[in-house]
Amino acid sequence: MLSAAAHTLLRTLLRDVPGRHHLLTLNTGHTMTTTIERRGRTFDVQRPEVVERLHLALLRGAPAGLVVRTLVDALPRPNGERRSPTRLVRGWRVNRSGLIPLDEAQMFDAHCTDAVSGEPVPPEPGVEYTGAPSVDLSPLLGR
Repeated sequence: MLSAAAHTLLRTLLRDVPGRHHLLTLNTGHTMTTTIERRGRTFDVQRPEVVERLHLALLRGAPAGLVVRTLVDALPRPNGERRSPTRLVRGWRVNRSGLIPLDEAQMFDAHCTDAVSGEPVPPEPGVEYTGAPSVDLSPLLGR
């Protein structure tokens, strides 16, 4: 069960992003993931502790990262065709200021560079790396 603050965090973070989401949090060396589906004004969260931990990292200003993958039905192409289901991938750094959005190039580099060798790796099929929007969490965090 989500706390009221964690629910508000999700509602703010995913405000204009319909669909099914997968959250990946990186905090103090621990990676945690959960699947989230919006159900009207509420959320079905597979592992609420992931969202609670993200909320604590934000409150403490702990260095962390957040990646959100969102499955969308179909996106229009510039030529008017529609692309089959796509995963939009966006991310933020967490620090004392809140969520710092990563742009499209940063997300692409993070996902398409081998962590060990530094060599480029091909992008995942059906994935679109996008810049993250700014998210104002100051009312939630009391800043």
